[in-house]
Amino acid sequence: MLFKSLLISIVFLVVSHVKANDQVTLLTGIITSSEYHLVTAPKTNRWQVQVQWMADEGSIVKEGDLVVVFDSGGIESQLEVNEEKLETDVLELLKLEMDKGQAVLEADGALKLANIMVEKNRIEASVPDGEISAYEKGKNVIEYEKALTAKIKAKENYKLKLEEQQVELNKKKIETLKLEELIAYQRSQLEKLSVKAKVTGPVTHAMHKWMAQKVAIGMNIQASWAVLTVQAASTYQVTAWLHEIDAARIDLQQSTFALTLDAYPNQSYSGKVLTVSSQAEQKSQWSDSAYYRVELGFVEPLKQAIFSGMSVRVQLKQKNVALPNNPYVVESI
Repeated sequence: MLFKSLLISIVFLVVSHVKANDQVTLLTGIITSSEYHLVTAPKTNRWQVQVQWMADEGSIVKEGDLVVVFDSGGIESQLEVNEEKLETDVLELLKLEMDKGQAVLEADGALKLANIMVEKNRIEASVPDGEISAYEKGKNVIEYEKALTAKIKAKENYKLKLEEQQVELNKKKIETLKLEELIAYQRSQLEKLSVKAKVTGPVTHAMHKWMAQKVAIGMNIQASWAVLTVQAASTYQVTAWLHEIDAARIDLQQSTFALTLDAYPNQSYSGKVLTVSSQAEQKSQWSDSAYYRVELGFVEPLKQAIFSGMSVRVQLKQKNVALPNNPYVVESI
């Protein structure tokens, strides 16, 4: 009987202690950055592209530094050929403009001359019959009719030369424009094949989608696959994952957070909630359950050097959370 009473007293003591104190939940997090540059494999004329060079993992790169170089796959040599062809096409276009312009000028001159000859022969043919012989009169009329015919031909020839000039120049300009667009596309491809960092911070290599290892130099990867990430050191934060069961009972806005880096176990920092994902995500490597991503910021200035990927222990405290009544304990009373 004494033992039973002592056991009941201990149970009540434990329950009272839990009710009087905050509820503590431990989360696992890592150092991430709210600002980052994710480098993905570009789309090329092949289904895979090879990583020729990439910055070492953990190295600190500055904004504008080269971080990844992909295999050009012959694009550079094709670009050189097309650039040389473009120079030739530009010269050919210039020559064509001069030749067709000269042909139009000659046709225009011939038309103007034909107009003069028509006017001249019209005047001669309009001389009254009594002033010249019938032979001369007939001859002038014939010459006038020939001049009219020549004028019609000269006018048609002028229109033809104008059409030829317009059609052939437009055709050549279209060919040149297509080549310029192709060169611009190939240049943009080359720029994508040599990627420069958009932020300053450490480099983290991505995991290969097919192999259980990180992407490395010499690997062939498909377009849009992640290659590496450069995280801005100026915007470090903690990314933690909250189990869906805990998320249903915890008010994150009314909780306090203590952040402790595994690298510096003797130093803790206060944390604050920055964002919480609205949808849970599956984490098959942990369990079959779903988790909500929670982004936490540091309240105090950091005293140690930290890097992305460092593990962080997050201690979440929620005040005034009581355990549900135990029917067996009540019955024992």
